[in-house]
Amino acid sequence: MRGPFDDTPASHAQPRARGGALLAAASATSLAIAASVAFYVLPVGFGLQGATLLLGQLGAMLVGAVLVASSTITIRRHRRRRAALAEIATAFDWTYRADIGDRVWGGSIDEQIDRGSRTAQDHLDALHADLPFDSVERTFVVGDREGATMHTVRAVRIPLPSEAPRITLRSRRGGGALSVLPRRPTGRSQLRLEGDFSDVFEVSVPAGYETDALYVLTPDLMAILLDESAELDLEIVDSTLHVYLPAADLTDQAALQGFLTVIAALYDRFGRRTLLYRDEAAEPLDPEAYRRSGDTLAARARKVDTRARWWPVITAVATPLVPMVIAVVWLQLSG
Repeated sequence: MRGPFDDTPASHAQPRARGGALLAAASATSLAIAASVAFYVLPVGFGLQGATLLLGQLGAMLVGAVLVASSTITIRRHRRRRAALAEIATAFDWTYRADIGDRVWGGSIDEQIDRGSRTAQDHLDALHADLPFDSVERTFVVGDREGATMHTVRAVRIPLPSEAPRITLRSRRGGGALSVLPRRPTGRSQLRLEGDFSDVFEVSVPAGYETDALYVLTPDLMAILLDESAELDLEIVDSTLHVYLPAADLTDQAALQGFLTVIAALYDRFGRRTLLYRDEAAEPLDPEAYRRSGDTLAARARKVDTRARWWPVITAVATPLVPMVIAVVWLQLSG
């Protein structure tokens, strides 16, 4: 069974070539800027001469050398990490893709973030394995211009044996993918659960599906979530469990082991609870008819009511005004 993308993995030679070209371009740009500052801006723009000019030129070239060294280290580290991920994928018989661009991944990020404002890289495809999943590092931008913020998460898709209503679990510890998106579930879609679970997770379900959510979120599953994934955001979308983790270096053995442990626990427990789920509100089907994806849920089971988050909008509008306000206050104080 292949993953959701049909293209073959790119060879390591192509990423190395791109990395070398990027390194050369970054180095040349840094040295060009340093040279223009040293031999034009300082003597012509600032009129420096003699020993002062010499010291300024040495400083400018030193800064350029530091920038070149920094960019070299960063790019080489990035290349080594990708090579290590490719080796891990080979060892586990997974498929590794360095970059899958802005392809549709599904879930709230794709629904709320424009295609040009999201990227995906370091894709691990293990959908054919005994523990099926695929995962990618997603970077997306929320907001516009001065108020825009960039976020990076490790997104995981785990296939479920049956479709289930849209259930969103957002960690109240904040900072997760579902917390920073432009839209949040409304208060009327929230479901209060027993014990400490609702103090750790904000649970949102489609209107009228509260009982169905309780069928899926049983006490033993909630205990697993509290133990294994209290800092994660999760959402069920049709027959896929989307999990959003903080960006992590999976080339680290401990991080990789913890990553796989969480996926295994979620795959086991969510799979058990959704295996026999049936939506009573869905349109009845002929028992002998072929069931396609999308036939087993009512339309209202697929959507959680959301509202816009106003703070990102206010921040985007107010940020350009801050320097102006400071200047006006300073002028008033200085008379």
